[in-house]
Amino acid sequence: MSTILAFSSIALSFSASVLLLLALILVAVAVSWWTYRRTVPDITPRRKAVLITLRSLALAVLLFLLFEPVLNLQHSEVLPPRVAVVLDDSRSMTVEDAGVQRAAKLREFIASSSYASLAGEGELKPYLFAGKLFPMQALTPDSLAFNGAETDISRALQGAYDDNVNGNLAAVVLVTDGVYTSGKNPLYAARALGVPVHVLAVGDSTEKKDVLVSRVLANSIAYVESSIPVDATIRSAGYESGRARVTLLEGGNTVGSAAVELRPGVNEYPLSFSWEPRGEGVKKLTLRVESLPGELTAANNSKTMYVKVLKSRMNIVLLAAAPGPDVSLVQRELRKDKNITTTLFVQKAAGAWYDKRPTQEQLAAADCIILIGFPVAQEDMPVLRAVAEAAEKRAVPVMHIPSRATNFTLLKQGLDALLPYDVLKTRSEEVEVFFVPGAEARLNPVMSTGIAAEVWGKLPPLFKTESSFKARAGAQVLGTMSLNSITFNEPLLLQRRVGRGKMIAWTGYGLWRWQLAFDVAQGSVPEMLLSNSIRWLTTRDDDKRVRIRPAREFFDSGENVELLAQVYNESYEPVDNATVTVKVRQAEDERELVLSPQGSGRYIGSLDLGREGDYSYSGVATLDGKELGSDNGRFSVGELNIEFQDTRMNNILLRQIAASTGGSYLTLDEASSLPAIVREHERFAPTERARKEDVQLWNLLWLLGAAIVLFATEWYIRKQAGLV
Repeated sequence: MSTILAFSSIALSFSASVLLLLALILVAVAVSWWTYRRTVPDITPRRKAVLITLRSLALAVLLFLLFEPVLNLQHSEVLPPRVAVVLDDSRSMTVEDAGVQRAAKLREFIASSSYASLAGEGELKPYLFAGKLFPMQALTPDSLAFNGAETDISRALQGAYDDNVNGNLAAVVLVTDGVYTSGKNPLYAARALGVPVHVLAVGDSTEKKDVLVSRVLANSIAYVESSIPVDATIRSAGYESGRARVTLLEGGNTVGSAAVELRPGVNEYPLSFSWEPRGEGVKKLTLRVESLPGELTAANNSKTMYVKVLKSRMNIVLLAAAPGPDVSLVQRELRKDKNITTTLFVQKAAGAWYDKRPTQEQLAAADCIILIGFPVAQEDMPVLRAVAEAAEKRAVPVMHIPSRATNFTLLKQGLDALLPYDVLKTRSEEVEVFFVPGAEARLNPVMSTGIAAEVWGKLPPLFKTESSFKARAGAQVLGTMSLNSITFNEPLLLQRRVGRGKMIAWTGYGLWRWQLAFDVAQGSVPEMLLSNSIRWLTTRDDDKRVRIRPAREFFDSGENVELLAQVYNESYEPVDNATVTVKVRQAEDERELVLSPQGSGRYIGSLDLGREGDYSYSGVATLDGKELGSDNGRFSVGELNIEFQDTRMNNILLRQIAASTGGSYLTLDEASSLPAIVREHERFAPTERARKEDVQLWNLLWLLGAAIVLFATEWYIRKQAGLV
């Protein structure tokens, strides 16, 4: 059935009275007659009539356009009933039930008359879905790939509805096993549609024999020759006895093993390994459980993660202008990490220290220097110069957290080469400001806290003097401030890289107030910010002017691989208008990507690679045909096993979706009954919809063109008659 369109009414409206328009047209006709009543030389009555008509028509068209005519069309259309078929194309469809693969049964359904006759004389709209929804022009058995790495049923239902919002959507047919691995509960999405959802259930709801790795946890950062725990959970289904051997591998080498004794009524088995990395770099850890007899699938028998291994124990020097809660917070968080040695120096007065004074040798040997409230007076300059020397000559990174007593003039004198901001004015009056994350914060490793965006706005305010700051060129603003609900462009947290030197600087203080807003067991913003800051500061980069890195060393299958680049010129100033081209390779396959500029010398791009495995990349940055530098590296795309974490058909959910929407619940074996059920539903009927359309005639250029042609024709005849 096709859409039937019929006009029910046509009207014409004007911006002014139509009577006035007619009167003016009569005047135009009269003027045209008066113009040609007598001519020199005299012309024939027939030619006079033609000239009068042409001018009258031309003037009438112009007057018509001046009154802004609008054509009002009222028409109705009959829409046939439309049936949207939403079919699961995820990896879980490759599971076998009683020796028959779900994928094979789905292909049989697509090739059957049951599918072809679903909509009868209505319209059939097919879709495939996994993590996303894919509209199809036509659906054949070959259209199904079953390679989706996740299943979002809620997104699929809502997407199908939105795609047919202007049509007569009579029903949705959902073909799935009901196992959703991402998105919201599809029951709520189905209820919100307002149309019946008929379910074709795929699979078996009975428990099948399977053993899998459900969880692997380890620190993302480790240190050479320092053991870290690797915790894992093995899940078993359908096995009441037997032994499963579990192996922890670093690359291809076994670094740990265990045997799990399977017991009746026990589904989960926690395990813990101790792993001691032997060298620096990114290490690939894989936990694998061996396949057991009769197991449903081996696709979920391993999980992989990457750990960045740094050199053994870092030495961090903490210089505090006075005891205080921020000093206590920083010291406490640093001491939580057994791989960090903290040396604390606290002033009791300007130039005088509790216990001992920091030496130039201690500062030069530090892996990072943290200044809190320092400096406060001229007497602090010798120590500050020693900090500057360590930063400039040995590339020791620096973090600065001010206090109310901080002397920013002295700070600029000592660390001007590294500071990420200019001090516009200094004042000691204190105000409270709220932290506002920068627009590009998500791309920055310092801001990768995992804290929800709305949480930032609920944090207590920080303290800040009324001093004013401006970010320097090359500095990245990680956060600005708001006062009285007004956001200011003034920086509150910045980072800057100068050559091999790095600095992170706050312009406010009172981070201890944030700590009070969080459950200690759950982690907090100060803890994560401090940890990320130390990690960024102490990670040694080379002197490359072009740095290209993946957002992570390991990506799950099905997600886009994000590549980031930073480009500097010879003076280590950010370059914003370069062309950064990256080639990604796996075996003989090569993909090319041009990264998009983001400002401050940063570039970003993403690729959908589709296949698991280890990849290498190489990239080059050019400007005006001249190469600025290049970089290369590696990353991996691992198999995402989430589709095989629970392979049982979610029979309860599918029945709830059908019942709550007024639809029907059938299995694939009962699919032959579905066309009749769909067409018998009260919503399966054509609908008539009125539609109003306004056409602005005064905006049509061809009407103006017609007036011009009429005037031109009149002029030509006048010339031929000798009147011009």
